[in-house]
Amino acid sequence: MGRRALVLLVALLLAGVAAFAVYTFVRNIEDEARDRRAEVTVYRATQAVPEGQDGDLFLQTPMWEESTDQIDDVPEGFIGSEQELNAVISGKVAVGPIAANQILTSDQWVDLTVDITPLADQIPSGKQALTISTDQVRGVNGFIRPGDRINAILTIDIEFDLLPENAPGFGIPSDDDEGGQAQAEEQTEVVTLSRFVLQGIPVLAVDRDVRPQEGARQDVSVTPADGEGQTEADVPASVFTLEVDPEQAERMVYAFENGSVWQTLVPEDFVEVDTVGVTIDNLFEGDLVADIFGG
Repeated sequence: MGRRALVLLVALLLAGVAAFAVYTFVRNIEDEARDRRAEVTVYRATQAVPEGQDGDLFLQTPMWEESTDQIDDVPEGFIGSEQELNAVISGKVAVGPIAANQILTSDQWVDLTVDITPLADQIPSGKQALTISTDQVRGVNGFIRPGDRINAILTIDIEFDLLPENAPGFGIPSDDDEGGQAQAEEQTEVVTLSRFVLQGIPVLAVDRDVRPQEGARQDVSVTPADGEGQTEADVPASVFTLEVDPEQAERMVYAFENGSVWQTLVPEDFVEVDTVGVTIDNLFEGDLVADIFGG
């Protein structure tokens, strides 16, 4: 065999090996792609599932359905059989909200390990729980949290029946006026008063968030003033459940039914202060009539 023929033979053998290697590589890629396109069994929520959803109720209703999906598209920890579905969810609760049609995974469910104490068991003897509602401004813009203490300031119109000799001189006929007979009738004066009606009232709960146990951590969030980009969950809470005695409950209800009430947030070392309240007569710390008319 000549030298040229030997070189040609070796070249053909190398070409065959290279072609086989390329063929094998392509086949492996195709097999991997085919495996990735394989469909697997998954389970989806048929409706929105709230945080804390009882897993047993979720299974019994049922709030799930079986379907298939490509293995590349399913999340890690997906539930792949009905037996696994029951094992993962039974006796547990949803750790967070689950959207409708979302694939169920094992990390969406946790054991309920926290003992929940009813609110009634947290009310001291002789006290009651009373819920009030205010707007954001009167409610300290959402900064009131369970475990805080608040004051309540009431603004109310008070009517006084005045005898003629005690009535103000403005607009009331004198004895020499033709309307003197009207002076014999009692006159009514309305005074608007703002004053603390309750002080140092403990807050049991804000919305559904109950007062934490002693030493528990509290998280405070600030809501932007312009309100842009807020969701419903971002809006400061304005429903407070207070710890009051029977007399305080009556005073608070009367205040809300008959006047305008503002809350103030007080520190832990707050001490009640005795005030006389504010009317138009002492608002400017002087004799308003004398300042206006002289004298």
